[in-house]
Amino acid sequence: MTRCKTVWEALPAAFALPENEVHVWRVALDPPTARIEELKETLSTDESRRASRFHLEAHRGHYIVARGVLRALLSRYLDRPPEALRFIYGEHGKPDLDEGSLCFNVSHSHALALYALARDRQVGVDIEYMRKKVAREQIAERFFAPQEVAALQATATELQEAAFFKCWTRKEAYLKARGDGISLPLDSFVVALGEEAALLRYEGDPEEVARWSLWGVDPGLGYAAALCAEGNDWQLRCYQWKI
Repeated sequence: MTRCKTVWEALPAAFALPENEVHVWRVALDPPTARIEELKETLSTDESRRASRFHLEAHRGHYIVARGVLRALLSRYLDRPPEALRFIYGEHGKPDLDEGSLCFNVSHSHALALYALARDRQVGVDIEYMRKKVAREQIAERFFAPQEVAALQATATELQEAAFFKCWTRKEAYLKARGDGISLPLDSFVVALGEEAALLRYEGDPEEVARWSLWGVDPGLGYAAALCAEGNDWQLRCYQWKI
């Protein structure tokens, strides 16, 4: 698996997803109001009901766009109407399609969303807006594994913010790929904080490390992101969705 700098490609001519590829899509969550209303029309009754619970218009719009674009993306790959798609949810809330081999995961933060898609392999993706006022040391000491805390403390001060969010997104992407949510303690596994993402250790099961691949993704200035997918026999392709 060859790793390189994230390159965001334009929309492909055909939405083909080979078994040896994982696709990640980047989406801006602030389109014109008219487009938000169009996407809203494709949501299920349950999704529309959930959207109505957001008190702030911006948050409501972000939710509608995130779910609407998910349906639009999946419909392109599956050649099915977006409103016809049906989702099921795992024990810890991870969504999946009710049929077929297409696996996906979604994450959004601030004004961006990322979508990961693959065939017959579980994927997880996480994006975080790197807020300045985050109690990094306290969060790391409470939730990270001792090896990660030591690596963060050994990082140059000016690089610690980026290192913290690399660690956080990589751990979240791994949890989301497994579908465990918050049921798996964050300090029960170790990820690398450097430029090269990796799952280094999993408590009690050394074979788990070989099962997954972690990849650092660059969503743009001010954000950190990571992707986790089963196996290491795949290539990553990144695309920019145009709303």
